[in-house]
Parts: sequence; C-alpha cells; structure tokens
Amino acid sequence: MKPLLCVVDTNSLIHMRDIRVARRYLGLWLWREFTVGVSDKIIEEVQKQRKYHPSHHIQRKCTKSKWAFQNQIDKLENVFLRPFYPNMEGDKDKGELHNCCVALEAILNDKHRQIIFLTDELHSTNPCKKGFIYCIFDTYPIGKIWSSLDFILYLFLRHRKNFSLPEAENVLRDVNSRIGGKVEDAQKRLTTFNQKLRQIDLTLSQLRSL
Repeated sequence: MKPLLCVVDTNSLIHMRDIRVARRYLGLWLWREFTVGVSDKIIEEVQKQRKYHPSHHIQRKCTKSKWAFQNQIDKLENVFLRPFYPNMEGDKDKGELHNCCVALEAILNDKHRQIIFLTDELHSTNPCKKGFIYCIFDTYPIGKIWSSLDFILYLFLRHRKNFSLPEAENVLRDVNSRIGGKVEDAQKRLTTFNQKLRQIDLTLSQLRSL
C-alpha cells in the first residue's frame, strides 16, 4: 500500500508552531503520521516566517519534503490551475497553488492513492465563495482538504492514551484562535470541533470498555 501523502500549507505550520502534544511539537507530528510533501514556494515562505518556529526542525523537515515536479511548473499553472485561478501573475497564493500541483502529480505519477491537503485558508477553501482550493478538489477527486483542527482530531483519535480530552480541547481553542475569521464564525467553528472531539472520545471510551 502506498503511504498517504499530506501536502501542508505554511499557515497551518505557523498556527501549530509552538504547541506541544504528547511531548512533541504539533507540526512535527505530521512527519510522524504521514509522508509529507511541499512545493518550493512553501519552503520559501517557511524560511521567511522562521521567527514563528521554536526551532529549525520544521524548516529542515520541509526542505527534505520538497516535491520534485515531473512537469514544468509553468505548464501546470497554465493547464491545471488557470481555469480555477485566471490571474497567475505575481506571488499571491503561489504556495497554495503549487501545493495543488503537488497533489495532482502525486496521483498522476502513481506515487500516492489519495492526499490530505492541510491548510487553514478560510476564503480559498470556502464552498460558498467558490474558493479556488475548494473548486480544485471538488473537480479533481485527488484527496480531502483538512484544516489544522481536523489534524488535531485525527491525533486525538490515534493517540488518545497520551492526548487527554482537556488537553485536546485546549489545543483546539488555541489553534482556532490563530485561524481567525469573524468572531461569530470562529466561535461556531470551535463549537463544532469540540462536539466532534467529544463524540470521538465517547466512542473510544465505549469501544475500549468492551
């Protein structure tokens, strides 16, 4: 079975930057759980934002996870991305756009069956606003979009023995506040993820009591 690929965005790494779960930085758990791939633009962004990282581990991990494109990036931009993002001039959103190219190539090259696209971008993943990341993944069945909050739920599901419910609630709260957005939207989002967290906790409690 080919390993699941996680394609991670800079904003998620920043939002998880100094938070520890089970004696490990939250961002570093990505490399423990998945194969990670990033575009060169993400590496550039991480280097520019290195003041946010408590160590150089994330920068080194990202550098080692740089995706080697088989197609020229200009061709991927024109053929794959432009229908969803007509104005490709400049560097705006280039990290996310090139990460979408990583996701496509990973499937086309038969290196991975599906991918997790980890990003905390609110507008570009919003189906109501036809965000470009949402539209790409809605058109191409290459994987699923996760936020950092989804990843926290996944870690709780996998490592509940070492990741308590109160700790998980605190981590969700802290990361959610960094994701931001309108106050009412952020509160609604936190409420939703706390409900999911408690359902996971209840299910695991019942299963392990059998």
